[in-house]
Parts: sequence; C-alpha cells; structure tokens
Amino acid sequence: MPVAGQKDSPTIGLVLGGGSARGWAHLGAIEELEAMGITPDLITGCSIGSIVGAFYSAGKLDDLRDFATSLTMMNMLEFFDFTWNNGGVIGGSKVINWFQSHLDCDSIEDLAIPFAIVAADIRTGREIWLREGSLSDAMRASIAIPGLFTPWAAGGRWLSDGGLVNPLPVSLARAMDADIVIAVDLNTGVFRYGGNQPCEMIIAPGKQPEMPPGWLDDLADHLPQSMKEGTRKVLADLLHKPDRGPQQYEVISNSIAIMSDRITKSRLVGEPADVLMTPSLGSISALEFYKADEAIQAGRDAAKLMRPQLEMVLGHSLLDAKALGKDKTPTQIEGDA
Repeated sequence: MPVAGQKDSPTIGLVLGGGSARGWAHLGAIEELEAMGITPDLITGCSIGSIVGAFYSAGKLDDLRDFATSLTMMNMLEFFDFTWNNGGVIGGSKVINWFQSHLDCDSIEDLAIPFAIVAADIRTGREIWLREGSLSDAMRASIAIPGLFTPWAAGGRWLSDGGLVNPLPVSLARAMDADIVIAVDLNTGVFRYGGNQPCEMIIAPGKQPEMPPGWLDDLADHLPQSMKEGTRKVLADLLHKPDRGPQQYEVISNSIAIMSDRITKSRLVGEPADVLMTPSLGSISALEFYKADEAIQAGRDAAKLMRPQLEMVLGHSLLDAKALGKDKTPTQIEGDA
C-alpha cells in the first residue's frame, strides 16, 4: 500500500546549461533521452539552455530544430538587430520575436512542463530565478551576453546572461524538488586545445592561408567611391597581419565561456548533478549557430555515453522508446513481464 505523501516515481529534472551556439547540442541530448524513454518532470535553463528548455516545455522542439538546422552563416545575420546603445551591440528583438511567434505561450507558468530560467542582475550581481511571468522577457534576459546583447529591464532590474552567476542551474532544479537531476554542460573541454579549434585545425606558425591576388581590390570596388581607399587600407591592415589577435566578440564570448566553466566546476562540487553530460564541442565557437548538425550530434553522443549511469540512477534498464509504444514506459514494460 502506498505511504501517504510518497511518490510512485522520482521527479526528474533536466538542466540545460549556457554556451551560445554550442547550445544546439541540447537538442541532440534531449532526442537521445527521449529515445531511451526518459522525459523530465521539470526543466531549468540558462542562456541558450533557456531557449531550448522553453521550446521543449512548450512541446515545440521540432520547430526549434528546424530553425537551428536552417541557419547559414549569411541568414544568421537577419536575426541580429545591431544597436550602439544600452550596453550592447545587438538588441535581440528580432530573434526573440521569432521565438515568441512559434511558442504560442505568453507566460512561464502556462508551459506544459514546469520550467524556470536563471538570469543575473547586472547591477547587483544577484542570481535571479524566473519562474513566472512573461516567457519572452525571461528568455531575452537570460541570453543577454554582456557586451553583445543589451541587458533587459524586467521587474525593476536590469537582467543579463545567467551564465554570469549559475551557468548550469542544478540548484534551481533541486529547489523545484527534483529528485534526480540530469544536466548538460556545454563548456567542459571547450578550451582543451587552447582555443575553439580542434588541435589538427590549428595553423602552424608561418603558414598563413593565402587569398587570391587582388581580392581586397575586388571587395573595395563594390563600395562607394568615398569609402574605397579607407576600407581597402583597414581590411589590408586587419587581414594581412600574421596574427590579428582575437576580435571583440571572441574576447567577450570566450571570456564568458572560461568563466562559466570555472563557475560550473565550483558549483558542481556542492551541487552535483546525478548524471552530467558533457558534449564534445571544442570545434564550435560561441557564434557559429550555423553548425547545428554538428552540435546536435555531439549532444546525442554525450547522452549515449551516459546511458549506463542513467540506468544506474533510474534503477532500471532503458529500452528504445520506439519499441515500447507511446503509452508505456520502461518500468511498465518490466512490470508486464
């Protein structure tokens, strides 16, 4: 006989960490978990994890996957509304408007799966948990990478990227009464090779790639006469340097990733996840959102690798969900035997 107040099964919390373009790996990890018959009872997200988490909670993950895999280096720019005000260079309204139009859900509490987002108060440094209110505002706040996206005003605060305070919000999932926490960390190993490129892609000193002769002149010829000479000189100085050094977006995004990795490691000591997935994402830089297929596969691979630990934590073997039928779980299948 069930004991009063005792649950039939543990509450599973899925934690989706921040990592900009590497966040498409969350899609692959979720797909693989579902193939194993695992669906979360609650979800928490940070930065790009808040976007994926919102779509998953709303039952719209296929729409987000289609969006991610359709991105190219060129059409990505259509979603960047550049600005020079309010502490950032990208307003963020275009991409959030697209997300909002496909979610069909205005508030966090209306989502099918309980969901929460972590953000940072840029003025006080406090960690802010967003568990109710406008979903689009919460997502916009959590993706506000300092220096790139402008901070977002909400509830009398200026909110920014949750990765500044809690890049992998396991603590938030525990606060929402998760018994078992499955977390996806996007930053582990990103700087293993001293940069965002795998070791075999690093160009040896003195062997710089060559461009066709006259390519700068061809590019400058497409500009107005008043800009030709100045632009030609700037491009030549920038692109012909043996080592042009990291650019502004690289400095900002890599700094956030380094910091997030250190904060995550520190917080996991006191707030460990039961299962921690770490996709191999060293070949994808923070703004390479057009590498969705590669990131998704990395997420799937990471989930497959953790299958033995998932089985140990959940206490039963994981069967392929496709073989189970829509109305049965692995536990039910074993009970029928």
